[in-house]
Amino acid sequence: MTNTIKTNVSWVTMLVIISLLIGVNYTNFQYKAFVPGCALNLGIVLAEIHRDASIRHYTKVWSTRILGYAIILLGFGFNLNNILKVGIVGIGYTLISIGGTLILGITIGRLLGNRGKISTLISSGTAICGGSAIAAISPIIHSSHEETAVAMGTVFLLNAVGLLIFPVIGHWLGLSGQQFGLLAALAIHDTSSVVGSCMAYGHNSLIVGTTVKLVRALWIIPLSLIIAVIYAKINHGNTQNGRIKKPWFILWFILASLIVTLFPALNIMGASLKHFGESLFMVALFLIGYNVSFANLKAVGIKVLFQAVSLWVIISIIVILVLKANLLH
Repeated sequence: MTNTIKTNVSWVTMLVIISLLIGVNYTNFQYKAFVPGCALNLGIVLAEIHRDASIRHYTKVWSTRILGYAIILLGFGFNLNNILKVGIVGIGYTLISIGGTLILGITIGRLLGNRGKISTLISSGTAICGGSAIAAISPIIHSSHEETAVAMGTVFLLNAVGLLIFPVIGHWLGLSGQQFGLLAALAIHDTSSVVGSCMAYGHNSLIVGTTVKLVRALWIIPLSLIIAVIYAKINHGNTQNGRIKKPWFILWFILASLIVTLFPALNIMGASLKHFGESLFMVALFLIGYNVSFANLKAVGIKVLFQAVSLWVIISIIVILVLKANLLH
């Protein structure tokens, strides 16, 4: 009887937290950019308190599903016409920066001896748009909950640091609004943190930073498909019902983007669906965290954090040097 009461209380606690995570995205909470990281850590802590195998089973099943639904709904926030129009102008440095970051990140990971999957998650998250890129790629490469949680947690930590220190660095270096917008878009992981830091710097930097970051975020689509092909060839045994598991949610993401692009009248509805997708994303992070133990996190190792920080610092320095040399406009 006691165990039944404990389980029921645990379920109620879970539902309350999930409701709060969905609701907070519809408020004007000032520190909303920190909520995803808090959701992930809250899941980890709560799992240690509950230690309930049945809840852990259901959260493990639904975390991947909800993450896929969240990515699909986020697609309704991408108008391909606007993003591609801007992307044509900056297609050169966008390709170079994304490709260079991926190569550098994977190289650092190999030098440190980090496993391929988590190294891929860290590199992809740094190259494109942080948590969203990791969320899209983790089910494709079948990364463990621990690997996904560590990659997410590391990115959210660096997001928080970047949100606070980048405006200070920008003023210290005397960067213009346009230059800082480029720095934020190319060096800060998540779009929310880019927006936050650019808002603190000025209106011009906000326009430039948001636009460039949206262009980079669009590369989730080709990168996910490329990684799916690569991992399918590497892991021939990773099949399901005799067939390689394909990232169908990415195709639905593309369809969602096409709908709001081809039918502008649906943009308001698309914005609402994207907003709900952001809420589901936070719920998925909470459920992922619930399937992670402190022991397994420790087993992943400090080298992953070192890889992420090293890659982030190197990319930031390169972007600053390029901006100060007026090679990037």
